[in-house]
Amino acid sequence: MKAHVAHSLVAGTAALFLLAHAAWAQRPLVQQFAASTVLLTSGDTLRGPLTLYADRDVLLVQQPDQTVRTAAAATVRAFAVRGELTGTGDYLELTNDLPEPRRSAAYSTTQAGPLPALLPQRPVEATRVFRCLRWNHGDDYADYRTPAFFEQLSAGPVLLLRRQQLVERPVSSTDPMFLSAYPAGGLPRGTVGYLVTARSQFFLATPAGEIRPLRSPRRHLLAYFRAEAAQIEQYARQHRLSFCTSEGLARIVTYANWLRRNDADSIFE
Repeated sequence: MKAHVAHSLVAGTAALFLLAHAAWAQRPLVQQFAASTVLLTSGDTLRGPLTLYADRDVLLVQQPDQTVRTAAAATVRAFAVRGELTGTGDYLELTNDLPEPRRSAAYSTTQAGPLPALLPQRPVEATRVFRCLRWNHGDDYADYRTPAFFEQLSAGPVLLLRRQQLVERPVSSTDPMFLSAYPAGGLPRGTVGYLVTARSQFFLATPAGEIRPLRSPRRHLLAYFRAEAAQIEQYARQHRLSFCTSEGLARIVTYANWLRRNDADSIFE
C-alpha cells in the first residue's frame, strides 16, 4: 500500500512538472538590427544590418553589395549592434482578429495584430555589445565547452552576461487582460492568442575564464562575492535595485567590482 501511494505521488509530481513546462513553450529567438560591427577571429571586420539567431549562435550580416555573410560563433570574437528592428519584450500574438472592443482595451485600442510591448524597452538606438565565449551550455557535468554568444551588460573585471530565449503560453478568452475591453461572453471560447515573453538567463564571467550561471541571481551572485555580500545587499536596498532585472543586476555587479577593487588596493596602502 505504501509503495503504491509513493508511486502515485511521484507520478503526480512528474505530471505537474510536465504540465508547468508545457504551459510555457520555447520558440526560436531571432533579432534584427539596423547596424553592426562584427570582429572575426581571422582579424576581418564585417559591417552592416545584422540578424542574430540566438538559439543557434549564428549571425547573418548584409554586405554593401547586398550579399549576406554567415558567421558562426566559432568564427566571431565579438560584435556590437544598434537599432533593434524586432522587439523582444512581452507582447500578445493573436491567432485571429478579435471583435471590436466594447470599451477601451487594457493594453491596446487596435482591433487586431500583436499588441504593444507590455514592459518598457531600452532605446532602439542604444549600442549593445556581445562577446563570444566558450560555454558548457548549461551542462555542469560536461567536459567540453563550445563557443556561444553572450550579451555583455557590465564592465569587468567580473562581467555580467545575458542570454535570452523566447517562451510562449496560450491565453484564453477568459484571461483578465481582456476584461476591460470584452465583458463576459464578448469573445469566443478557447485560446485566442499567445503571450510571448523574452526570458533572460544571467551569468558571471570571471577573470579566470569561468562562466558561472546565476540560476538564482541574488543567491548565486552573493555567493560569488561572499566577502562583499553585506555591502552589496545594503546597496541594493538603498537604491531599490532588483536582482532579477538586467538593469538592476548590472548596477549591482558594477558596484561589487568597485568594492573588490577597493579592497585589493587597500592591501597595498
